[in-house]
Amino acid sequence: MLSRSNLLLIALLAIQLVLLAISAVTSAGTEARPVEPILVGMSAADIEVMSFTDDLDNEVTLASRENGWVLPEADDFPVDGVKVEEILEKIARLDTRRLVATNRANFARLEVGEEDFRRKLSLEAGEDSAELYLGGSGGVDTVYLRRAGEDKAYLGVGLNSWELSTQISTWLDASYVNVPQEDVQELSVSNAAGSFSFIRDGDSLTYTDLGDGEAFEDTRMPIILRNAASIRLLEPLGLEALEEYELDEAQVTVEVRYRELVEIEDFAEAETEAVAVESDEESSVGETDETEPEYSEETYTLIFGAQMEDGVVLKSSTAEYYVLVRDTVFNAFNELSRSDLVKAPDVEGDVIEEGGE
Repeated sequence: MLSRSNLLLIALLAIQLVLLAISAVTSAGTEARPVEPILVGMSAADIEVMSFTDDLDNEVTLASRENGWVLPEADDFPVDGVKVEEILEKIARLDTRRLVATNRANFARLEVGEEDFRRKLSLEAGEDSAELYLGGSGGVDTVYLRRAGEDKAYLGVGLNSWELSTQISTWLDASYVNVPQEDVQELSVSNAAGSFSFIRDGDSLTYTDLGDGEAFEDTRMPIILRNAASIRLLEPLGLEALEEYELDEAQVTVEVRYRELVEIEDFAEAETEAVAVESDEESSVGETDETEPEYSEETYTLIFGAQMEDGVVLKSSTAEYYVLVRDTVFNAFNELSRSDLVKAPDVEGDVIEEGGE
C-alpha cells in the first residue's frame, strides 16, 4: 500500500504533467510571429480612394483631390477632409498584434466574413490597394478585422465600425440653406393647390390674401418658415439637372426674400472715432447716436422635383449642386392649402339652440 507521502508525490507529478501539456499547447498556438500593420506598405497619406459598404449594401466612396476630399460620384462634392484623414490615421495604426481567430467558422460570429460583416473597406494608393472586413467590437474603441483573402482575424484598437458611416450626410457640411428666420421678409409658395404669399408684419409673417372678415390662421407658419429658411441635405446628387429629377415640371416652388447684414469694414476704427465724438459732446447733451446696422436685400428660389426612393430632389438658386432632402421638407410646402391659412369669418346673428325653431 502506498504511503500518504507517496500519494502526494504522485499527485504533484500529475499536476506538473498537465501544466507541461498546457504549456506545450499554448506555445504552439502563440508561436513567435512578426507584428505588422494591417495596411502593409501603405500609409494614411498615400491613400487616394476610400470605399466602404455596410451589410445592407449601402456604399460610400471618398476620393482625394488637389483641393481636398470629395464625393466623386456626386461631381466632386466636397466633404470634411479632416474627418476623413482622422479615420485613415486610425486605420493605418491597426496592426496584427492581437490574433483572435484562425478558423473560418468563427468569422461570421466576429462579423468579418465575406458575407457577414459590418463594413467592407477598400483602399487605393496609386497602384497599391487593400481590402479589409471590419466586424463587431471586442471592447471599448476596438474592432474585429480581417484582411481579404486571409484566414486570420485580429482585434484592432482605436477604431469602431460605426465610424465608417454609410450615411453620406455625416461626411460633409449638410447645411444646404441657412438663413436666420427673423431675417426672412417675404415668402411665397406655389404648389398644385395654388400660390400663397406671406410678408413680414412685425415679429412674424402674415398671409397676404385675406378676404373681408377673414383672419390669418398662423399655426402652419412656423413649419413653413422653418423649412424655407433652414434645409439640411441627405445626399448631394451632382451638378447636372438629369431628366429623372423632373425639375422642368416642378411640383413645388418656394421664393424667399430676406435681409442680410452688411459687414462694416474698419469697425474698430469707426468705434474709436465714435468714442472720441461722444467725449467731445458729453458736456452738451449727453446723448449718443448709435450706428444703425445696414442690410442688403437678397433672394433665393427653391425648386422641388421628383420624389425618389430616399428623398425629394431639390435645387436652390444660390447653390451649384442638386441634392436630396427629406420628404418632410417637401411636404411642408406641397401639402399647403388656403384652408390651412384662413379662419372663417364669424357669422353674426342669433344662435339657434338645439330643439328650437
